[in-house]
Amino acid sequence: MSWGGIGGVVGFLASLFGPLGGIVAAGFLGAACGRRAARASGEEAPPGGALAGLLGGAVAAPVFAVGAAAGAVLAIRRVGAESTAVALGEVLGTALSPEEAWRLYLLGLAFAAVVQVCLLALAATAAGALALRK
Repeated sequence: MSWGGIGGVVGFLASLFGPLGGIVAAGFLGAACGRRAARASGEEAPPGGALAGLLGGAVAAPVFAVGAAAGAVLAIRRVGAESTAVALGEVLGTALSPEEAWRLYLLGLAFAAVVQVCLLALAATAAGALALRK
């Protein structure tokens, strides 16, 4: 449970740099969470470590994703809707209204959250299995 809170704080802080920061942090947090969960489980076999890592990652992933989304939304609000629309319009080669830019950003943020949750769970599972390997 403590990794859920840690994950939320780390996700929030990393995503102040954008959703990519949250994706990178998800791998590191998942590995740390899975390793500690596997060692705490007391299982001797690697499948038990992988399961413990998966469960630890499953607890931390939703809180991490919410924290990461909050950090990314805060970061984009500081930039402003007008400048976001101009930047996205330049990248896409078309004119965008601030409302369209906001919708595109939220769609990208939802995609980043799915990637973060999957990456965190996979990293936690792999780290849990490797932690008990002899």
